[in-house]
Amino acid sequence: MKKTFLSTAILILLLTLGTISAQTVKIGPRLTGNMNIYNQDGLTGTYSGIGIGIGGAIDFSFNRTIGMLVNLTVFDMKNFSNTRTQGTTTQEQSLTLSYLTIDPLFKAEFSGFYLVGGPSLGVKLNSSGETSTIVTGQAPNIQPLNIETNSVKFDIAVGTGYNFKLAPDLTLGSDFIAYIPLSNTFDTPGISNSTLSLKLGVSIKFTI
Repeated sequence: MKKTFLSTAILILLLTLGTISAQTVKIGPRLTGNMNIYNQDGLTGTYSGIGIGIGGAIDFSFNRTIGMLVNLTVFDMKNFSNTRTQGTTTQEQSLTLSYLTIDPLFKAEFSGFYLVGGPSLGVKLNSSGETSTIVTGQAPNIQPLNIETNSVKFDIAVGTGYNFKLAPDLTLGSDFIAYIPLSNTFDTPGISNSTLSLKLGVSIKFTI
């Protein structure tokens, strides 16, 4: 919990400093789609899935090239599942996670095209899972899958994007960002695990 408060305080400080020193500030809603790949020591098969994110973006420009892009996703949903079939039996495990995430990313922009990189902090909102066993000719047997999920996750985010100028004070932003995990997704002592996420984002930003 102390780590969460410290990280939040640092992020608020970065936002405050960015607002004070920025020459231009743009803000607006952001929608994302994500592809998630789950990895775990000794895991058999591939666990992957897609999800969505809803939030906003704040785009600071300190000069023509250097700036900061802060993405706040108030509902960042991630799904991944695995299906195995043996004979007449098919078993599927599926997990759903949702986070509140904030990404304070340093930005280098050249004629609308930009590169971003920085930390990402996610605070868990909810997690759930289930195991479904289907035998040919029988009704599915669905059981809850309860795995303790860590309350906070840390990633390194790196990506690229482009800002399309729609009007003097209106910009359409598009981006592709990879989130490289630095922490475990689930609290399973002795078993290393993580989730790699790839996000496509679209935002409408208004100059203020």
